[in-house]
Amino acid sequence: MNEPENRSALADKEAIRDLIYTYCRAVDRLDIPLGHSVWHDDGYADYGVDYYQGPGKAVIDRVCANHGALLSHAHQVANILIRLDGDKAGSESYVDGTMRCERAGQIMHISVWARYCDAWEWRSGRWGLTHREVVFDHEEARPVMPPVRRKSGARDTSDPSYRFLASPA
Repeated sequence: MNEPENRSALADKEAIRDLIYTYCRAVDRLDIPLGHSVWHDDGYADYGVDYYQGPGKAVIDRVCANHGALLSHAHQVANILIRLDGDKAGSESYVDGTMRCERAGQIMHISVWARYCDAWEWRSGRWGLTHREVVFDHEEARPVMPPVRRKSGARDTSDPSYRFLASPA
């Protein structure tokens, strides 16, 4: 799949979809190199004037730094629409981000419903993100009483998912 003439629409859409999921995994696991891999070097991120506007790879650094203080964090992505136009593509993905933090001794649950509106390009044998605009549709924060603590994942590469997703030897 290194040359454009050998690509198919289905394979291109799946590659872009995988990058959208990879972005979510990267910020949930605070895996900065993985997050950087989604972007082309000249990519631009617009998460709103109050949060971040600037180089795409640098938004990964910002999100991971901010979310490192959270108790937990998870993205779920749905309704991914992808439109291809040769070596360019556009996509819209619905995102549900849930987070937990502690404020003044109280556990808070934060929910964000947003959409990633993305521009993609095929360059040097791979798809990469060139522009992301995040549209925030709804946000809320509320106090919660968590149930009994269960085994939790790690917010880094020690999370069990890395072991299960590793390449077979």
